[in-house]
Amino acid sequence: MRRQAGMAVMVGLVAGLLALALTALGGGYWMMFQMPGRSYREAPPPLDAEGQALRERLREHVRVLADEVGERHYWRPEGLHAAADHIERAFREAGHAPVRHAVPTRGRVFDNIEVRLPGSGTTDEILVIGAHYDTVRGTPGADDNASGVAVLLELARLLREAELDRSLHLVAFASEEAPFFGSDAMGSLRYAREARARGDEIVGMISLEMLGYYIDAPGSQRHPPLLGHFYPDRGDFVAFVGNLASRRLVHQAIGAFREHAELPSEGLAAPELLGDIRRSDHWAFWEMGYPAIMLTDTANFRNPYYHGPHDTPDRLDYAAMARLTTALARAVETMARRRAGGKR
Repeated sequence: MRRQAGMAVMVGLVAGLLALALTALGGGYWMMFQMPGRSYREAPPPLDAEGQALRERLREHVRVLADEVGERHYWRPEGLHAAADHIERAFREAGHAPVRHAVPTRGRVFDNIEVRLPGSGTTDEILVIGAHYDTVRGTPGADDNASGVAVLLELARLLREAELDRSLHLVAFASEEAPFFGSDAMGSLRYAREARARGDEIVGMISLEMLGYYIDAPGSQRHPPLLGHFYPDRGDFVAFVGNLASRRLVHQAIGAFREHAELPSEGLAAPELLGDIRRSDHWAFWEMGYPAIMLTDTANFRNPYYHGPHDTPDRLDYAAMARLTTALARAVETMARRRAGGKR
C-alpha cells in the first residue's frame, strides 16, 4: 500500500509538471506568470505610529495562539476551543458581532467563526477572506497558521468602517490540517458547501495561509520544480496563488495590493495538477465552483520550521506582517468596491 501511494504521488507530480510545462509552452506564460503592477523592491520606510501599533497587535495575537494556547487540533480539543474563544473575543473588540457555525468532527464539535461586513445593498456579491486556526500535532503553529489568523483579525479592525459595495465575510476556519483536509470535518469545505447550497454569489475567496516568515538572504527561497526559473530566490515576498480558473481574481488581488504595498509580491495562476497550489482553504471553494486564491509566505518552500516544534512566535517578522496587513486591507476595500462585470 505504501509503495502504491508513493507511485500515486509520483504520477501526480509528473502529471502536474507536464501540465505546467505544456501550459507555459502553449502560450500560457501570460496567464500563469504575468501580473499587473510592479512588485515593491525598495527599502521600506520605518513604520509610523499606526503601523507600530498594528505590529504589536499582530505579535500579541500570535503570542496568544502559539504560546498561550499552543497546539490546536482534534487530539487537543481544549486548544482549539481556546483559540476559537480568542478569535471571537478579538472580533468583538474590533467592533463586530461574530457568529459561530458548528463543524462536527468525529464525535466532537468545533466552530467556524464568522464576521460579516454588509455591502451597500446594490449587489448580492460576496468576498470571503479566511484563515484556518488549527495546527498539526507537535507544533505551536506560529506561522502555520497563527500568522494568517492574526492578519484576519486585524483586517476586521481596519475594515470596520469601510464603505463597501460587495459584502465581505471574514471567517476563521476549523480543521484544515490533516487528517481532515478534504473531509466533511474541514471547516472551509463545510462553509463553501453551505454557501453553494444557499446560492451565495461568492465572487472571490482569499485564504490567508502562513504570512509571517520573511528572509532576504540569497537562496532562502525554494520553489516547486520549474517555477524557480520565474521567481526570486530570496524569501522576502508574499505570494498570490490560484488555479487557472481563478486567474482573474489573482490579477485583481495582486494588482490592488501592489497599489499600496511596501512589501514584495509575486503571483501565479497554474493548473490544479500542480498539487502544491491546492494546499489550503481556497481549495474548498474551488471544489464548489467559486474563484479562490491563497495568499502565503510559501510555507515549507521558505520556512525550515514548517510543521515542527520550532514554529514559534520569535521567528516571525511582525513589521513585514504589519505592512502586508495595511496593504491588504486597502486592496480588499478596493476589490469590495468593484462590480464583478460578469462571470468568470
